[in-house]
Amino acid sequence: MKSRILALAALLFAGTVVYAALAAAPVADQPAYAQSGGRLAYEQNTIDVVNKYGPSVVAINVTVKGKRVNPMENVPPQFRQFFKQFMPPGYNSQQGFQPVERAAGSGFVVDNQDEIITNYHVVADALESDKAKLASNAKVTVRFAGEKKELPVKVVGVDQSYDLALLRVASKDKDKIPKDVKPIPLADSNKVQVGEKAIAIGNPFGLQSTVTQGIVSALNRRQEAMVSGVPISYIQTDAAINPGNSGGPLLNSRGQVIGINDEILAPHGTFIGVGFAIPSNLIREHLSELQKGGFIKKAQIGISVISLNDYPDSVRQTLNLPDHGVMIVQVAPGGPAAKANLKGAQFTVTVNGQQWPAGGDIILKVNGKAVKDASSLQSYVFSHKAGDHMKLEIQHKGHKRNVTVTLAVLNKKQDRQLMQQRP
Repeated sequence: MKSRILALAALLFAGTVVYAALAAAPVADQPAYAQSGGRLAYEQNTIDVVNKYGPSVVAINVTVKGKRVNPMENVPPQFRQFFKQFMPPGYNSQQGFQPVERAAGSGFVVDNQDEIITNYHVVADALESDKAKLASNAKVTVRFAGEKKELPVKVVGVDQSYDLALLRVASKDKDKIPKDVKPIPLADSNKVQVGEKAIAIGNPFGLQSTVTQGIVSALNRRQEAMVSGVPISYIQTDAAINPGNSGGPLLNSRGQVIGINDEILAPHGTFIGVGFAIPSNLIREHLSELQKGGFIKKAQIGISVISLNDYPDSVRQTLNLPDHGVMIVQVAPGGPAAKANLKGAQFTVTVNGQQWPAGGDIILKVNGKAVKDASSLQSYVFSHKAGDHMKLEIQHKGHKRNVTVTLAVLNKKQDRQLMQQRP
């Protein structure tokens, strides 16, 4: 099962001028140079984007008293010695710090100058359970590029489902925001093309204002968000992102945000060329809700699923599975599905080295509408709110039955149990 569903390591859980030379093909074998500095126009474009919007990217520090932490826990042991010079006095690579936990992430200014967007998982440990309120023993600060002083911020709103959080610099500190800071515009992520430039700015391993560059490698990489299990159609990039880049922007050649860096495929704890960013249109869609404040979380059934159309034909035939619908893989203890006595996969079938969940309940319809795949099920569920009833048509071992579930918002414990059980 684990080999079928990719295990993602949570990060951190990683110019307005468009040059005509960028669009023009180089003459013969001569590279296209910018008019000044003797640099390639492609290089100058990156420099212009970084100079204009780099100051708007912040390092985020979360401090929680009374907790033990190893800041390098996501770095393989053999590499930690190379980062010792960047660690504060008293750091021990084996024991970490006691009694204060500091977690680094990234964020960027969006909309108003004092508002900063980041990932929910960057600040989650500092919040009270299921609230956009700092715990009494925690604080969150931001530091702008080139500045020595950290500014305290308020967590205005969080969207746990899509791993987003909005921070705001305190009114008394607004005059301390550097003058060259400006909101970074959001691109239309529906217009992003595979192959276009991708520039990541962030704070990997606590190294502030690090810039890396690559391309958009793929679009609509649908994966479950690590903090919620909610599927997101990510933008994939090969721009190097690592622990600490979480919440930072992924920019195009126009200096627009095409995504917010969220997760990496990291079997060894560090970047291997596959990073995932939450599309900018999701940020735009949920920004006004975040600005209103509070803890935003979608009501759920409390299950993880796999689309039946993902199964090879040979597996579907062997298990006598329909060609549409979703197989329930896991059920959150105490959640709506568990209360309705829905069952997750009981065993796996291995074909060509891949494991496929089997023996779980299959959801065929929701309120009389056919469930094509996991995406359509999510759309049905997210169009409702907590307390709504949904009638599910279930198939199990060839027999069909109807089950009614009452949607609810899962608590943090249920979320974690479901994520731990997720294959």
